[in-house]
Amino acid sequence: MIEVRVPTSKSLTQRALVLAALAPGRSVVADPLDCDDSRVLRRALSALGVHITKTEEGLAVDGGNPLRAPGETLDLGNAGTAMRFCTGLALLTDGPVAIDGDEAMRRRPMPGLLSGLRSLGARVQERGRPACPPITVHPPADLADLPGAVVLDAAGSSQQVSALLLTASRLPAGLTIEVAGDLPSRPYVDLTLDSLADFGVAVDTEPGPEGQTVYRVRPSTLRAASVTIEGDHSSASYPLAAGFLTGRSVRVVNVRADSRQGDRVFGSLLEGLGRPAPRTFDLFDTPDIAPTLATCALFAQGETRLTGLAHLRIKECDRLSVLAAGFRRVGADIDEVPDGLVIHPTRLRDDVDLDPALDPALDHRMAMCFALLGLRLPGIRVANPDCVSKSYPTFYEMLELFAP
Repeated sequence: MIEVRVPTSKSLTQRALVLAALAPGRSVVADPLDCDDSRVLRRALSALGVHITKTEEGLAVDGGNPLRAPGETLDLGNAGTAMRFCTGLALLTDGPVAIDGDEAMRRRPMPGLLSGLRSLGARVQERGRPACPPITVHPPADLADLPGAVVLDAAGSSQQVSALLLTASRLPAGLTIEVAGDLPSRPYVDLTLDSLADFGVAVDTEPGPEGQTVYRVRPSTLRAASVTIEGDHSSASYPLAAGFLTGRSVRVVNVRADSRQGDRVFGSLLEGLGRPAPRTFDLFDTPDIAPTLATCALFAQGETRLTGLAHLRIKECDRLSVLAAGFRRVGADIDEVPDGLVIHPTRLRDDVDLDPALDPALDHRMAMCFALLGLRLPGIRVANPDCVSKSYPTFYEMLELFAP
């Protein structure tokens, strides 16, 4: 039995940092994930006037003060969560906030969030592609004059909903958010609701039109809190996949079976690869583990279809295309369809000598999946392997546990 300790949850770390920044007093975020994306968000919050200190437990955050407009552009690199959350926070600042990212981020639209901010009285300047960074958000003059409701089209990313939910926690009258269209990755919104509850904010949910959801953020008094970040089920998918690929038993020691993280289902999905083929997995709610499951499906018997994944095309890269291209280079028979992948059984190459190396397009999840191939296919090389530090800085140390 191989025992693995995975990084703590990036999603919960980001939410806790934002709420700690908004809650009056000192909050403690214990055992936060220290990765590229978390550091980007911490720098952005500091630029907005939030004081964050490293402690033995983790991070102490002195929050609740008015957010200030930074003197220069917030450069959020390729950190999608930080981009959406900081764009929402710009509604609460004392002046205009310019926000930008890297070239990949400049191709990731957030039209629902920008439209929502406009309907709440903000003026948003789009200075690049439509609905993409770079943008400048001019907040309304008086938060007390904001309308109490907004309709938000969340297509493409649930982070747009989470961004407004977090921001609404500081609005004097609260906010009603009516979600329009399909909401991908809904479990991440559930994590946002749990985080809000940790900081004293109540959110009511009720059915909306056409089966969607209405979130009512009550006028609340944010309170400082001490929260401990749990292990990350998205990261846990990689050692579990490594065990599947090598026939080794694995126990991830620091994840909760009762977690609200949607990606906790990965173990049962692996078991599903043993079902009679053809088999189909709808991963609309859990897109982050789709690449890991696709990697394992290459070595399963029979055809596997992954669906519900059109929103993977606007992540750090077009994950469906990048995965398909990389897998074909090792001999996979794989079809790329608009909302997913179809993986046909075939014998993969056992004489891999890649030149150039597999290109993950600087996407941490692509790099980790390509590296997993090396457990079965000697000769695998991955370009820019260090991009895994975005979410799993110790990934390669973990992978060594499964080396022959």
